Amino acid sequence: MKGWPATMAEVSLDFALPADWLRPYLSTYYEMQVTGDGVIEDMLHPEWANIRIRLNAPWEYGAAPDTREKLAYAAMIHGPTSRTTYVRGVESGVFGIGILPTGWNRLWRANASAFANCWPPLETLTGQADADALVSAVQDAPDFAARVKIADAFLLSLLDRQERTAFDDQVIAFLQVLTDPANATVEQITSTLGLPQARLARLSKRGFGFPPKLLLRRQRFLRMLGTLHARPYEQWADFIDPQYVDQSHMIRDFQYFLGMSPSRYFAQDRPILKAATKGRAALMGQPLQGLHAAPKR
Repeated sequence: MKGWPATMAEVSLDFALPADWLRPYLSTYYEMQVTGDGVIEDMLHPEWANIRIRLNAPWEYGAAPDTREKLAYAAMIHGPTSRTTYVRGVESGVFGIGILPTGWNRLWRANASAFANCWPPLETLTGQADADALVSAVQDAPDFAARVKIADAFLLSLLDRQERTAFDDQVIAFLQVLTDPANATVEQITSTLGLPQARLARLSKRGFGFPPKLLLRRQRFLRMLGTLHARPYEQWADFIDPQYVDQSHMIRDFQYFLGMSPSRYFAQDRPILKAATKGRAALMGQPLQGLHAAPKR
């Protein structure tokens, strides 16, 4: 099966943890550098929200390879996603901030469903002045470590502007239940949280971007994908997630979330994804952002 076009460009990714006070709200900071000649093409897994700041040349993003467009703005808020995002770029750098649902709600109180599967300019959420200040400081910083400190200070200042509310506690509780593989149905979640389904649906869309049933399905798929990254796909029958009925069930989820079969996915070069899953797993113990443990209340 044909993968992405061959290229002489190389991808490197660094990851770092945020300051202690930010860890309940963020997954990681990361920085991607592309060096050498040629174009890098890849896809991003379904994940929680991210802030992405380009350090030089702009990148192209799209819901499909033929819909990618070059983003003129320097910083985006990449909302929570339920489908893959296709990316393409040349020699360049990107600084990123992974935002958990807990952070999304504490930082700006925006309805996550309004930003699902899209990537508007960062100022849409932060306002122009805050976005410009962050972008300028990040782009002028000498290295990744300096950018991490800048992001820490910026995000801590945003947290100081918001008081913690009962809704934040509900988001934490839901995230904890959602990331527990023992919970396979919406009925189990409503029972555990003591919420009627209509109220859970509102919480889920406002705080997480999607209905609870879709989030459960996405979580199951990400668990499987995380396992497949560590072992050969041919061995799927030995470790298929208990929530999958059979291989065809799993293949349907590959088609839904990634738009392709497992065999085609693993035939791709995936230069960004391979570097990202390796670096994230080394730092956090999980290869995908959506698998990070929920914070404790």
